[in-house]
Amino acid sequence: MWRGEEACLAEPWGAGCDQPSTWQMIGPDSALLQSLAQALARFGVAAAATDLSCALTASMPVLCDARSRGVVHSLLGQPPSRPAPILVFGANSCQLRARLILAGADDAVSARITPYELAARMQAALRAQATTQGIIHLAGFAFDTGLRRVCWQGTVVPLMPREFDLLLVLARNAGVAISRDMLLRKVWRTAFDPGTNSPEVHIFKLRQKLAGLGEAVRIETVKRQGYRLVSAP
Repeated sequence: MWRGEEACLAEPWGAGCDQPSTWQMIGPDSALLQSLAQALARFGVAAAATDLSCALTASMPVLCDARSRGVVHSLLGQPPSRPAPILVFGANSCQLRARLILAGADDAVSARITPYELAARMQAALRAQATTQGIIHLAGFAFDTGLRRVCWQGTVVPLMPREFDLLLVLARNAGVAISRDMLLRKVWRTAFDPGTNSPEVHIFKLRQKLAGLGEAVRIETVKRQGYRLVSAP
């Protein structure tokens, strides 16, 4: 089924404040599902074959074999507000893939797809889901803009509101020095410098909190340019 598998291995993607979502795989060929789960694991995607006697909740991302037509029909009949993505594989004609997507699938792919590309599409579906829920992934962090909570590799980093805004601005421009004036405009919402040392104080406090993450991430001072967030690859 799998052709032209890439030799390179992808780095696993972060999954925000929660543990990485395990995809529930459904299909008539259990051996194929097991083999596929092992292949996807090489690219950082957790997946496991699901016993249909177990109830699937709306929070579970699902990868379903197109041959399981009844299950596909049932999944696509769920409310549009279902928070977790549904991806159908084994849809070999472009017409079938189009029909599945129009019917509500987040993606539909051919049986000829490589595990590498399939893993990328599954992660893209999870990212799209996270975005609709107000979660932004930047520089290794997961920012929940609704709860105003930030996590690093599954660990919550306790921040005050201003620190959250400051880290978000730095993360949006990771690797680039952001000037003090720019921080005042973006975080403090002022177009002029009121002569306060508030930016320096908040940078100091934010550095202290990020220090608990070890050498993984840090804020550097760039002479005559500003501050730069540097995170480990």
